Amino acid sequence: RHSSNMSISLEGKTIVITGASSGIGEATAKACVEAGMRCVITARREEKLKTLSQELGDSCSFVVGDVTKEGFNEHLLEQAGDVYAVFANAGHGLDQTTLEYDHNQFRDLFNLNVFAAVELASLAAKQMTKNKSGHILLCASCLSKFATPKHGAYCASKSALEAVAKSMRMELKSNSVSVSTVHPIGTQTEFFHASALRSGKETSSFNSQSPSWLMQPSEKVADAVVRCLRNPKPEVWTSITMRLISTVFAASPRLASTIITNFS
Repeated sequence: RHSSNMSISLEGKTIVITGASSGIGEATAKACVEAGMRCVITARREEKLKTLSQELGDSCSFVVGDVTKEGFNEHLLEQAGDVYAVFANAGHGLDQTTLEYDHNQFRDLFNLNVFAAVELASLAAKQMTKNKSGHILLCASCLSKFATPKHGAYCASKSALEAVAKSMRMELKSNSVSVSTVHPIGTQTEFFHASALRSGKETSSFNSQSPSWLMQPSEKVADAVVRCLRNPKPEVWTSITMRLISTVFAASPRLASTIITNFS
């Protein structure tokens, strides 16, 4: 059990990072290796993982695969060995209104963003509780606190992840396992383009209409994740402004709806 003023040494500890072929996952792998950790990275794109793994050297190994496929998360943890932390970061978006609702696409999004992440967390927690030590991080979003038009599925998935994490945190505390949710604002990654393509659109309305202060480099999130690994806390935010806005929105749904509609 670590007191809040005692930083945890990350040297030699293993972290598993999903969705590590680009964006926040890739940046976090780099930051964790720099902090002295051993990284096991995974994603579906072998070439990108291989390139990143070679760049990071002996401290990084990779496992190619799809976290939504049955049995893959078990395989991933077996390959990783003795794991101190997991960062369930793999996720995708969907630009789709209620009137365009596509059951299969909605389900696929939940399979990746929620079910695969929670499964990995559950499997890792079994090992961590035996060790009486560990840290589970789930990549939520500032949108776990409020929603925007056309992104209901994504916002819902991140809200679900946050709720499960809150429950997990209370359950695992007595075993000295920390649980944190990460709440990035818009990050400069492939995410929005991929989301638009999945929805049959050329560009993402969310990306094109986001003001510049709502966008951040992935490295900012990665550094915040490493700080949280050293000094665990329930939620990781990289924008105090957005944290305050989300609190106001929660207190006043009508105001939130008016402001967000004008932005969208």
